[in-house]
Amino acid sequence: MRLFGTIFLSFLILILNGCSQPKRQYLPPEMAENIKSILVLPFDTCPEKTENIFFCPVKNIIPGYIEPYAKETMNRLLRLKLVKFSLVYKFKYLSQNEFENLMAEILEETSSLPEIIKNLAKKTDTQAVLYGRIYRFKEREGSSFSVREPASVAFALVLYDGFTGKILWNGYFDKTQQPLSENILDIRIYKKFKWLTAEELASNGLDLVLQTFPLKEE
Repeated sequence: MRLFGTIFLSFLILILNGCSQPKRQYLPPEMAENIKSILVLPFDTCPEKTENIFFCPVKNIIPGYIEPYAKETMNRLLRLKLVKFSLVYKFKYLSQNEFENLMAEILEETSSLPEIIKNLAKKTDTQAVLYGRIYRFKEREGSSFSVREPASVAFALVLYDGFTGKILWNGYFDKTQQPLSENILDIRIYKKFKWLTAEELASNGLDLVLQTFPLKEE
């Protein structure tokens, strides 16, 4: 019975993904040629003082509770997810301390976001900057079979051009887990017939968002 359930779930996810696959995005050839390395900043949380510095085009997310370990979890998950793009781009990661020190240095020179992005790229020898913001990261209350409160996760990713400071791409995820009986299409997000932890929901969310991460046309 368990084997049948696993096969059915895999088949269902395959069908739903095929029906609603996000369209892959590609950078313009002249731009793609220039981007070889991407600086990945540690996740920001909303609200924080850096929210006044980095522009995030996502405006319809309602912020909520953020667990103390959310940043560490999201930084680790994003690093794992970006491995599949390592044949296209090289990624450079900054620790929170390195990021804060570098930002303090740059902010002494300018408060303009495009100039900040260009400085970040120049000082780290990269050509693009990936910024992430956490809006909600609430752990479930209960077990994988029964919950009092489900996990709730919302975040956004923004890719900036290191030469101009302009936005090249952005994506977001905003989900509070609901029973599948309310929307069977959500199985492509949850991937399992159970209540997910916040980390599991965030991991699945990153998979969805990064499906449209811009590549270079071959």
